[in-house]
Formats: sequence, C-alpha cells, structure tokens
Amino acid sequence: MSIGFDLLNRAFTFYSPTRIIFGIDSISRLPDELKKFDFKKALLVSGPKVSKTKEYSLVKQLASQAGADLSEFTMVEAEPDIPILNSLAGFVRKWQPEIVLGVGGGSSMDFSKLASALSVNEKEPSSYFRGEKIAKKGPPIITIPTLAGTGSEVTPISVVVDNGVKRAIFNTALYPSLTVVDPRLSCSADPGATSSAGIDALCHALESMMSVDSNPISDSLSSTAIGLACAYLERAYCNGGDLEARVGLSAASLMAGMAFQATGLCLPHGIAYTYATKCSLPHGSSVSLAVPYVAIFNAPAIPRKTRIIASAMGIDTSGASPIEAGFEIASRMFDIMDTLSLPQTLDDLGINESELESMVDDLLTNHYRFVEKNPRKPSRDELLNLYMDMHEGL
Repeated sequence: MSIGFDLLNRAFTFYSPTRIIFGIDSISRLPDELKKFDFKKALLVSGPKVSKTKEYSLVKQLASQAGADLSEFTMVEAEPDIPILNSLAGFVRKWQPEIVLGVGGGSSMDFSKLASALSVNEKEPSSYFRGEKIAKKGPPIITIPTLAGTGSEVTPISVVVDNGVKRAIFNTALYPSLTVVDPRLSCSADPGATSSAGIDALCHALESMMSVDSNPISDSLSSTAIGLACAYLERAYCNGGDLEARVGLSAASLMAGMAFQATGLCLPHGIAYTYATKCSLPHGSSVSLAVPYVAIFNAPAIPRKTRIIASAMGIDTSGASPIEAGFEIASRMFDIMDTLSLPQTLDDLGINESELESMVDDLLTNHYRFVEKNPRKPSRDELLNLYMDMHEGL
C-alpha cells in the first residue's frame, strides 16, 4: 500500500479534546461524571419541545443527583436568532452557572456553549459573531444529544441567525469538556427530526472528506461515518425504535462532528445558507439538497476522494470516470433523500428561477468561507449553472 499524496506533501493538525462517553444507557453515568467537576450551580440549556420530553426529565433528574442548585433555560428554538441569544446572555450573566449542560439537538448544544462563554464575557452578545474576541473561557460544558446528526456534541462551533443570515463562531473556548452520547435518548425523535438531523451527519462526513483541509485522520472518521449513515439512517427513519440503527446513526454523527471540526465544511453548506432561513427549511434538509449536485461538480478535482466516498457508500466504481462516480454518489444520495421525503430541487422549495442570481451573490458575499474550503473553485457563472441544475434537477 502506497503512502497517500496528502501524507507526503502536507502537514496537518488534529485536535479533539472533548471526553466522550458513548453507548446504550451511558446516561446513567451522568451523576458520577458531574461529581468530577467542582460546581455548586448548574444550568440546563434546551428547547421548549425537548424540555417536555421524558429524556429531558431523566437528564434533569440525574443532574440533580450531583447535589447542586439547578436552573433551566428552555427557550432555544430551531435556528435560534439574536433575541434568543440576548435572552440567554441576560439569564446567564445574572445566574452565573458553574457548569452548563446542553440537552437536545444541535441548537440546544450550540447555545449551551454560548451560555458558558456569555456568562464570563460581557460584550454585546451578537458582537462575538461579528469578530469580537471571546476573551475568557467560561465554565465547563457538557453536551447530551437527544437527536443524532449535527455533531455539535464535540465541536467548538455555535450558530445563530442574524437578520436572516446564519452566522457562526469557531472558538476553542466552546469545546465541550464532556459529551454523553446515549443512543437510546434519540429513540423517541419523530421521523421528520430524525431525517433532517441524520442526513446532516452524512453531509458533514461527505463535506469534511471533500474539504481542502481534510487529512488522513479526518478521512478515516468521515469514511466510517458515511458508511454508518448510509447503513442506518433510513432504518432509523422508518422505525424510530430500532436501537441498532440509533446506535449507528449516533456514532455517525459523533465521528462526522470530530472530522469536520478539524477540516471545516465546503460548498454545500454555503449554498444551503442562501435559502434555508428564507424557506424555513431544517438545516440538514437544506444542506442535503445541495450535496448531490456539488458531488458531481467536485468529482473532476478530487477523483481519488470521489472513489473513496463512493466505496464508503457501498458503490462499486470500477472502470468509472470521476464524473461517473460523482453521478453514482448523487444517485445514492437521491435514493436516501427519497426515502426520507426530503426535497431534491430548489423548485420543490418554491424558489423561482429569477431568484438564483441573488442567491449566488449572497453566497459570494456572506458565505465565501465555504467556497474557500471547496476543492474546486467555482466562478460566478459556474455557481449560477450549479444553482440552475439544483433548480431543475438531474
């Protein structure tokens, strides 16, 4: 076996400091794990729907066994905006938690990181999404996902919607100290939430592998995550109680998160940001719409990676050209999206062809960081053609 090109020609770094506890019924270890931290005041961060579930009640009960004062912030909606961020800041600056637990999906875990940072950093909350530095590291963050897909349980990333524009922070102060991933907690997630979150894990893994900053460690995590998502996502969607499928999907989310926090994400995420909030589309559903088309677009620039991705998806590309392999990947993605009842074209979202040029401008103006990570650098005309394909379908 020959050494890969990347190992011969490019140095890389990999850092993933979050301690991971993974497995069925691993949540039972929470009280003992919390006792390893020195705190008297704990905060649970979640959303209004999750906070009414039996899974949240279980976490709350177990957290209370650690013997500390417990408070709750349960206002985190999907795609949270600046008013919710401001409410969180006011709450934590008054409460001053000494440990923060994020319980739920990606937004709840993202805001648990922000709760930690905002409790010790006093600037205007949205300023941190516009370049203001996080000067102090806040109290420890514990993430407990009740839905598999975002990877937020292990990333130092938080996202907020600011006047219709999705903005993100990447800062090492936001790394969770601990994540407890108990796949059983996701078994009651409804099919819609399962599909959007689960497809997000697959998209993260695909984009991490395509990223210009991918490396042998992230590729190993990504390829495994791709295989797990392709094997178990549809099963989890069709039968929420399929515990084996929930375990596989939870592992896919975790490994994809570890991969992309090191590599960044590329063109599909940037494209998705240009219509997701406008169409009130769940995050994973918006990204998955772009992935098949970008896989074909990128294939000539990354022929070896394209074949690795195809193999991870269970596709035999023997004798196929890179473009043909890209089409095979797109076809498998469309099959999965069809099972999950996810949109496959921009026309499905009600987007008019006349809107495409302004969406390209939005991508180039507000989300160019994703273009920079893409292995094939598109011109404006190429992007417009890509959006046209996404509108019409293959």
